[in-house]
Amino acid sequence: MDEEILNRVEQSILSRIHGLTGLRLAFPELMRRAVDEVIDAPRSGRLTFRELEPTEKTYLGTKIEILVRNLLKLERGVLDLDLDGLDVDIKNTTRGDWMIPREAFGMPCIVISSNEQKALCDFGIVVAHFRYLRPGHNQDKKFALSASGKKQIRWLLKDEPYPKNFFETIDRDLARSMMMPRGGTDRIVQLFTLLQNRPIPRHAILSIAPQKDSMKRVRKNGGARDALTEKGIEILSGQRERSLIADLGLPNCTKDEFLSLTPSPRQRVLIETFRAAQKKK
Repeated sequence: MDEEILNRVEQSILSRIHGLTGLRLAFPELMRRAVDEVIDAPRSGRLTFRELEPTEKTYLGTKIEILVRNLLKLERGVLDLDLDGLDVDIKNTTRGDWMIPREAFGMPCIVISSNEQKALCDFGIVVAHFRYLRPGHNQDKKFALSASGKKQIRWLLKDEPYPKNFFETIDRDLARSMMMPRGGTDRIVQLFTLLQNRPIPRHAILSIAPQKDSMKRVRKNGGARDALTEKGIEILSGQRERSLIADLGLPNCTKDEFLSLTPSPRQRVLIETFRAAQKKK
């Protein structure tokens, strides 16, 4: 019986997202977005998930529930999802335990987990029978999946990499220094001045500069780009200047990444030649 239910849940999920390949493409990005929106760096002043208060961290589950429902284009049912006539609950954890409420006993659940330090996530499905739960409940009267219950999970994604929080990859004091300037332009200047010759993702820029036009300050002349030029620093775009970045012998950038450098005379010639050729196109 469980096998039939899990088959139905799996097929319904994958049919809505272009199969397992689609899930593998979409879900890691969803995880990064969910965590970033909960951190809310531009307004909260925090840059990493571990800086949040426990009550703030619990909201991640609600955020993921909302984004998964939107990803699958589904409505709420009696539980979190109405999946083609099946009521399905969504449970998230950052600690390895999924807490099951009484109303989800015996019901199919999507179980999700994430590890921000390792940037790995899991997406599985299980039928939450009472026999799969540990004795005793928490203050919300929810029960955790037992070790034997966890063995019943059918994993669609396991230890799947998702985009790492850029600020988890650098020294904490250095990350904190990015937030010292008050204005968004000055923060962007600080970011690209202190972290040269390495790819900087779009989400890092949006995290420190809350203005709606923060990306324009990087892409176009004016604002941060002009201030950096005065320092002799160039910003390169992975979307528009990937071949130039390779010719300069710098780390590869994706289309959503930027890189700053203080060019040597040889590098300066390459940059100017490339940009002059681009203007002629």
